[in-house]
Amino acid sequence: MKKSILVILSLCAWFTSQAQNVFHDRGFWAKKPTIAMIEAEIAKGNDITEMGPGGWDGPLLAIMADNDYDVIKHILDKPGIDVNVNTHHSQNYLIWTTMKGNLPVMELLVKKGSRTDIINSHGQSLLMHAAMAKPDKAVYDFCIANGGDIVNDKDEQGRNVMLSAVSGLTDISFLDYFLSKGLSLDDTDKDGNGLFHYAVQGGNISLLKGLVAKGVSVKPNKLGENAFAFVGRGRGARMSIELLEYLKSLGLDPALPNAQGRTLAHTAAQAGASEEIFKFLEDNNIDLGKSDDNDNTPLMAAAHRGNVELLKRLLESNSVNFVNRDGESALVNAVALNSPEAVNLLIEAGGDVGIMSKEGDDLYGVLIGSYRSGRNSIDRVKALISILENNRLQMPLDGSLLHKAFKKDDEELLSLLIEKGIDINAKDNDGNTILHYAAMQAKDIALVERLIEKGADPEIKTEFDESILDLLKANEAINLEETNTDFLNK
Repeated sequence: MKKSILVILSLCAWFTSQAQNVFHDRGFWAKKPTIAMIEAEIAKGNDITEMGPGGWDGPLLAIMADNDYDVIKHILDKPGIDVNVNTHHSQNYLIWTTMKGNLPVMELLVKKGSRTDIINSHGQSLLMHAAMAKPDKAVYDFCIANGGDIVNDKDEQGRNVMLSAVSGLTDISFLDYFLSKGLSLDDTDKDGNGLFHYAVQGGNISLLKGLVAKGVSVKPNKLGENAFAFVGRGRGARMSIELLEYLKSLGLDPALPNAQGRTLAHTAAQAGASEEIFKFLEDNNIDLGKSDDNDNTPLMAAAHRGNVELLKRLLESNSVNFVNRDGESALVNAVALNSPEAVNLLIEAGGDVGIMSKEGDDLYGVLIGSYRSGRNSIDRVKALISILENNRLQMPLDGSLLHKAFKKDDEELLSLLIEKGIDINAKDNDGNTILHYAAMQAKDIALVERLIEKGADPEIKTEFDESILDLLKANEAINLEETNTDFLNK
């Protein structure tokens, strides 16, 4: 067991190094740095070859932020850069570059030995990623010339390149390119979804009419779903009253749920649709309060990010305390992601503030567990804590919230909870306090010192009888020879 704490410490040191590397910061690449700026950061000790959290490294982030060709080439020319490194979704740089439609960098990567036969973790090939880019015959031709099989390349759902690309087409004539390569207007995926189904995602009525004119089927798929199931679904999906009315004009039933019991009411609620769309739903006998097969209601869908007016609209036909199979209510969803105004509305409508999740979290646990640092994040937490306290939900002071908060790497959040009276010296299930974790993970000694100033006890040892000083010695980010640790003895 002693070995396990050393493993934790080595992992902490790894994560610390990741957090310090400027090349893992999307904001850095969004500013389109020059070669000189990149070299200056390397001189400071930032490693351009180091893989970052989630499989995102500097070269990949530079590509995804559309940095200049010369900048990307300069990076790829550096010693230690592997163009076939395994990144997010088990993809190499070439797959991501293809999705961006950046042919010059694609050509550069292939010259540098990039593999063109990689299938990612979703079963998608290079050609399938060309389908995610803007329609460009040159990009497709390049992929085909480098081994892509446009007829047989399919993803896990059995969707081919043309089916994947159709929702993004603005000109139906581009289909002629696919047909010239051996694909067919009758192609479908494993569930029998064809060109019309996938085109609905883009909401382009002109394209849909063109497909119908070409004889493309609008019939339900093998699961019994019609094209309404594809409204608001997928990347860049759109929902408009014109689209709904057009689909209905084809004889399709808007009240037909999808294979998971989800109706257009769920889609409209999640999209924050207009009153005009909700009137269409009601006029077509779609129940705005009907749950899907996982017991999610339209109100729950709206509660994630829907505005107050939308929630008021759905409260007329939804039970505020209906709970899905994951133990979540509309109030739980709102606390996780929505505004204080939305949370307050649901409570005033009778939302149960005492609800507990399947994981044993109350609403405070949901709030801290879903926290993401950003603009107004702390203000939102303060407002929601105030609302919950005003509604007589007592904050647990046993330390569990503090340990959740520590994982968010936000000292302001920690300070807020400590000020609320949570036990700063409470241990988690592994027998560690947040001071232990700070000593393991801190980028510098200051966080440890500030926690002690706030009441953290440096005399408490880990389950392995390790002191704070022992943990600091194992933290590679802190050089104890140059650090004053006298505060540990006060």
